[in-house]
Amino acid sequence: MTDPLFGISYDREAVHFESMPSQLTQTCPRLRGRYVAAWAYGHLKTPDSEYYLISGLMEFHADERGGARTVAPEEGGGLIVAVRSPECLVDQADYFLMQGVNPAKSATPILVPKSVLTRILQDAFERYATAFGGKQAFLNRIKPIRPNALLPVVREQLEVFEKEPGK
Repeated sequence: MTDPLFGISYDREAVHFESMPSQLTQTCPRLRGRYVAAWAYGHLKTPDSEYYLISGLMEFHADERGGARTVAPEEGGGLIVAVRSPECLVDQADYFLMQGVNPAKSATPILVPKSVLTRILQDAFERYATAFGGKQAFLNRIKPIRPNALLPVVREQLEVFEKEPGK
């Protein structure tokens, strides 16, 4: 599997993220049938919305008739899902993290205050630390990634997370 924030590959047998809540497929029509399996890499509940950073395995079929079926990780950086009753908004995680910088003219970005971005990333880093067996194991796993390869908000919040006392 490949994670949505850092683009690192990991073994799903050894690294365990929480499964995407099943209610999301009921609440969000755009998610129905999208994934074979999906995981929540970040989550935040505010008084008016609930946000999920998700990614998963998708089923692909070869173009030719009767072609092979393959299951592979979602390409790109996963999705952000914003549940604001009664609606559910879905956007690519990278565009969400860049807050409005989206090359698609028909895009409807999910805009939030920086504090919401920060809290989603804080939750995500805690989930990564748990999944990888501790904060230091997580940081060691992403150490080979060049900082300038990360989105600015991710890099900024990762620096904050690194400086926090160990957990």
